Amino acid sequence: MVSTSNPWHLLHEQLMQVEEMMNPSAPYEKSMRNIVHDEQWIEFDIDVLIPEKVLQKNSSSISIDKFNHSIVITNVLYKNGLLHPFDIILSLNDMNFINMPKEAAQCILNAHQGKLVKFRIRRLQPTTLETVQFDLHKKSFIDSPKLGFTIDGGIEKNQNNDSGLFVVGIKPRGLAANNGRLRIGDRLVQISNTHVTINLQCIDLDHALKLIKQMRNESTHLTLIIAHPIQN
Repeated sequence: MVSTSNPWHLLHEQLMQVEEMMNPSAPYEKSMRNIVHDEQWIEFDIDVLIPEKVLQKNSSSISIDKFNHSIVITNVLYKNGLLHPFDIILSLNDMNFINMPKEAAQCILNAHQGKLVKFRIRRLQPTTLETVQFDLHKKSFIDSPKLGFTIDGGIEKNQNNDSGLFVVGIKPRGLAANNGRLRIGDRLVQISNTHVTINLQCIDLDHALKLIKQMRNESTHLTLIIAHPIQN
C-alpha cells in the first residue's frame, strides 16, 4: 500500500475534502478582504484568532513547512475553516513571510498564539474541478495498463511560482484519450484508489510518478480530481 509518511501526504482524516478546500462556505468568504484572483489562485486578507496551544506543550496551533520561497500551512490544530492545509502565508500583520526561514516563521506564529492577527493568504481555488475515473484491467500480474498521459511540474520546478502537477501530454488511443475528460494543462489535485487518497498540491515530480505507478498497480480503479485551466 502507498506510504503516507511524507509530511506533504497527510492522512486523509487530517485533510479537508478537496471540494471543501476549493469552495469555502459563504460565512468564511465574507471574512476575506482585498481578494485578488490569479488564474487558479486567490490572495486575500483575513483576521484569525490564533488559539493558545493546550493539548501538548511542544505543539503549535498552526504547523508550517517551507518549499522554495513559500511558507505553507501543513496542519491547523483547531479547524475553524478560516485557514486550510496548503495555504501559503504571504504575511502576518504586514510582516513579509516570503523567503523567511521556516524556523523564524514558526516562532512568529507561536508568539502570536492567543492573539487576533491579520494574515495575507494565497490559496489554490480552481473554478472548475472534475472527477476522472479509470478502470484498470490488468494484462499481467505485474503491471496495470498505463494511464496514457504525461505530467510535469512539482515543488522542485515550481514553474511560474506554482508547484502544481500539470498534464503536458496525452497519448493517442491511450486510457486518458479514450476517457476524453483529461486535457493538456489540467492540474492534478488529488489521486485515490481503493486503499488510499493522496493530495497532490505539494509534491515533487519524481515522487508523484512513483506514487501514481504504485497506486495503479494496487487497484483496478483509480480516481483523479483535476482542475481545468481558465479559458481565455
